[in-house]
Amino acid sequence: MKFIKKAAAAIVAASLAFSLCSCSDLSWAAKIDDDTTIPIGMYIYSMASAYRTAVSNYQLNSYTELSEQTIEVSGSDKSAVEYLDNEAKKTIKSYVGAILLAKDMNIDFTDEDLKTAASYAENFYETDKATFEKVGVAKSSVEEYYKSTSLKSKLFEAKYGEDGTEAVADKDLKNYFKENYASINFIQQYFYNEDGTAMSEDQKDALKKEYKSIQSKAEKGKIKFTDVCKEYAKNATNYKGGYTDSLSRFDTESEDGQKILSLQTGKFTLLVTDSAIALIQKATLDKDGSKFKENRSNLLYEYKYDDFLSELIDLGENAKNVKYNESAFEKFSSATRDFSELSISNSNSNY
Repeated sequence: MKFIKKAAAAIVAASLAFSLCSCSDLSWAAKIDDDTTIPIGMYIYSMASAYRTAVSNYQLNSYTELSEQTIEVSGSDKSAVEYLDNEAKKTIKSYVGAILLAKDMNIDFTDEDLKTAASYAENFYETDKATFEKVGVAKSSVEEYYKSTSLKSKLFEAKYGEDGTEAVADKDLKNYFKENYASINFIQQYFYNEDGTAMSEDQKDALKKEYKSIQSKAEKGKIKFTDVCKEYAKNATNYKGGYTDSLSRFDTESEDGQKILSLQTGKFTLLVTDSAIALIQKATLDKDGSKFKENRSNLLYEYKYDDFLSELIDLGENAKNVKYNESAFEKFSSATRDFSELSISNSNSNY
């Protein structure tokens, strides 16, 4: 159900200015002091990664020409080509910022970091080798991409981790936790029969009546709702199931998300969408504090990582010792690349 956020990070639109460079050499995306070069293949791979993520999140259709599609960013439609190009440029920018910041903080790659990047590159490149060769991505560029994600992670922890230079206090993360997460007991069913056929309107009405009956009995104490949830979980099928004490992040901007987050502990709400029905009871968020401890790293990432990326992009944009290859960006725009045959399930973070 779409009111539960499954992805850790939100998409933010940005219009980035880049240092101008008239270049006939299209092999590089950025240079720092003329001695550190980021390959253009990393730019194209970043674009492919953004495309794959957008398709897996149902924001783009791999069967439709990219130039004919738009993607929603911050409530408005944006050209899919422009979106992917900007996402790739932001990835290059943030890597430049990371390299500059790493020098200031005396942070470098370890042998283990390099081995891990090489391993990721081997895996992701070989899976879609034919496509990457066609669009102009070498394995070394994929390895550079994963070096960048490793460096950003190290810098993020060094700045905002528990022992970081700008460590985020537990109280701030706990407030974020309380405002965005809920533990729930729930049962749900999609409006499909077990043979995969869509339910009739009469079947939907009967299911809604059944759920309302369960809610009424649970609220009156005639049945224990957690037992109902466990029974649904025990007999789960492709289209229905149940959970107890399930921790989920909810969309604070959606009506259904707000409804669940605002519930008092123990109270019920019945949610019906075009595709499913769910009966939800608010449970205690974190009885003994263990859930916060187990999820602190993820919470920190959700709470601070977008700001961190913006910092890196700003740093990369404003550095005077950096050149960006605008000619290569134009030459290898997503409008000229074909990512339609990528393995979409092989999704990964773009930054």
